[in-house]
Amino acid sequence: MEKKEKFITIISAFVIVVIIGIVGYMLLLDVSFIDALYMTAITISTVGYTEVGEMTDPAKIFSIFIIFAGLAVAGYV
Repeated sequence: MEKKEKFITIISAFVIVVIIGIVGYMLLLDVSFIDALYMTAITISTVGYTEVGEMTDPAKIFSIFIIFAGLAVAGYV
């Protein structure tokens, strides 16, 4: 695979994970777009700051999915 194709694949995968994270957190936590983006960023980066909403069991499972997806994208690099 060419470097350009690999770069596009990595960026595309990252954007997809972020979009899924935003939509998921907006639905599961009933938060605003910016709060969902923040939650996605702190989850993918594994910073671990305080959550923006009450973490229900489905939200925790979703967070695990986002963490693994983010690690998979990072591992592909």
